[in-house]
Amino acid sequence: MTKNIGAGLRGTDKRPLKTLSWPVNAPSARYLFLGGKGGVGKTTAAAALALYLLEHATSADQILLFSTDPAHSLSDSLEVEIGDRMVEVAHRGKARLFAREMDAAAALAKFAQQHRPTLARIADRGTFLDQADIKELLDLSLPGMDEVMALLELSDSDRVENYARIVVDTAPSGHTSRLLLLPAVFAHWIGALERLAEKHRFMISQFTRGRQREDDVDLFLRELAERLERVRAMLYDPAVAAFMLVTIPEAMSIEETSRYFAFLRRERLPVTDLVINRVESEHDDCPFCRARVSAQKPHLKQIAREFGALRMNRVPQLSDEVRGLKALRSFARLTWEPEGAAAIRRRDGNALVKRPGVRVSRANRTTIAASSRLCIPEPFVIEPKRLLIFGGKGGVGKTTMAAAAALALAKSDSTARVVVFSTDPAHSLSDSFGEKIGERKTGLGGQKNLDGMEINPAARFEEFKTGYRAWTDDLFDSLTAGSRWEIQFDREAMRELVALAPPGIDEIAALSAISDLLKEGVYKSIVLDTAPTGHLVRLLELPDLALAWVHTFMKLLLKYKDLMRDGSIAEDLLAMAKNIKPVAALLADATDCEFIGVAIAERMSLEETVRLTKTLGRLKVPMRSLVINNVIPAEAAAACDFCAARRGTQLKVIEAFRRSLKDMALFVAPQQPHEPRGRKRLSEHFASCYRLDRRAGGRVAPIGTEKQ
Repeated sequence: MTKNIGAGLRGTDKRPLKTLSWPVNAPSARYLFLGGKGGVGKTTAAAALALYLLEHATSADQILLFSTDPAHSLSDSLEVEIGDRMVEVAHRGKARLFAREMDAAAALAKFAQQHRPTLARIADRGTFLDQADIKELLDLSLPGMDEVMALLELSDSDRVENYARIVVDTAPSGHTSRLLLLPAVFAHWIGALERLAEKHRFMISQFTRGRQREDDVDLFLRELAERLERVRAMLYDPAVAAFMLVTIPEAMSIEETSRYFAFLRRERLPVTDLVINRVESEHDDCPFCRARVSAQKPHLKQIAREFGALRMNRVPQLSDEVRGLKALRSFARLTWEPEGAAAIRRRDGNALVKRPGVRVSRANRTTIAASSRLCIPEPFVIEPKRLLIFGGKGGVGKTTMAAAAALALAKSDSTARVVVFSTDPAHSLSDSFGEKIGERKTGLGGQKNLDGMEINPAARFEEFKTGYRAWTDDLFDSLTAGSRWEIQFDREAMRELVALAPPGIDEIAALSAISDLLKEGVYKSIVLDTAPTGHLVRLLELPDLALAWVHTFMKLLLKYKDLMRDGSIAEDLLAMAKNIKPVAALLADATDCEFIGVAIAERMSLEETVRLTKTLGRLKVPMRSLVINNVIPAEAAAACDFCAARRGTQLKVIEAFRRSLKDMALFVAPQQPHEPRGRKRLSEHFASCYRLDRRAGGRVAPIGTEKQ
């Protein structure tokens, strides 16, 4: 029965599904998008929700768990190898749960290959460009177009398979905000193709006296428009879609979630729920737990004020990492069932949520608290370099470490100028320092020699668009010599194309800003706070892509140089190429550039970090140091069973970091009782970071030898 109603959701029939057995505390929409700041538990919540839907599914229902994050974590969370294919994750009777980690770049390549002849024919019919020009343009791959494919693939997959429910694990909020705007960008792109095709239709109508038949170009454009309309329905119809935000009770997470919530409401996207993850509780009269609870109280009150219109579900801080089907099912019941923790204890006896009931033997607690002498007396010292890049999985503390490192560099040499610069679309530097930064702020953190930057990519690209419009008009004035035919079709189509900001404009603008800073030569060190892993890799790959783009358009300008009266746009492109080359060279220069990884002591972070190191190796970007952040302090583990259980889990992962990254300098930063925010606490957090002892395997040192 659910299948038949689901079939009605294709096209324009958007009746809500009412046949599923459905818990009161979860939204009843068909498409469920989970989003928020990186590292708050989006993937965990998405995977858990999909498994929970399976438990409430009717016979023969199919549920899809779909990831649009370039740095996929579903496989890590489920402990099932997924990849870019439909994989059955679990079943309940005849009901099935499938998962897919979308390879958007592969989908884009497939789309280009499949439709290249049609796109070439449209361009050939509608512009002055010849076949060689068209091939050059179609071979380009601007960053961000792959994200368009993620939405189209999701819609197409559902249309073919007819899933009863679709749970979408999205990228961190900054990039998902851009992703949700892509239907409008794609609509403009289709409009530009329509303008190119219109010239051909007009010419044919003159010879056939109005009689025309649809050809493959018309069918292609109509199919694209229909696909786009399905994507719009998938996102904007409250009878079909629901957005569920995930946050944690910390200032930086709440502020980013608030901005994301405002964006979703402004775009009229249906937001229904908020999951508040990692809510601390007091255990065993532990001072550390008590301090954490105290630090979260004002943030929980702020959440209640700002998100009161949403249905809220609190999830406690758990003693173990949530991985695997059993742990995810427990997390789901804890999140969406009333009295979830008690229900799980009765049903599963799962230690995952036995918050006050966690018991660690006295001998084990002493061993865990003492650890294996985690650190040696070697503090984390940042060597000044022209470019220092901090990166890693979302939510591991990249911004905190980048801000703290920039502050430490500025303090260490008052004569050297330092700038800390965010390339993440969801900027958090201002939140980290507790100061409004904007395009550029001097004297950041009370340091006269420290500046901060959070650029506005849209404003920067508007300057480029103005130049391109002038170039287009100049070119067509030269080409057409007043022909109304050419002005009506070619000029309008080409102006439409160049007016569109490429979907990857934030990375392009960031690259341009880095080039400008290097050219200025004012700063001894540029510290980059980057986007989470998937989009960070795109930024590091961008110099080669940008150079290819510049070179292609330079060829076209040279080819038609005799038609141009003004060479300013060519000069701009040449200057861009000159600016990109130093950045590309610097990224691979171990003397002047260093990538510093940031991670946390969890398996998902470990696995993503290992993948990142391989990618950096391929890109020849030097990474020699990694900070493992937020390790439970030894003193807390000595005083509290719950803290001892958490630290014990972390120690196993730290040992895995040792084994996996043998040639890297590893540093440990303890979790602070209060969020490291503002000048004083950033400095304290940086000073608490000490080098991991690689000789420590298996040896136990007395409590207190670890530097806190």
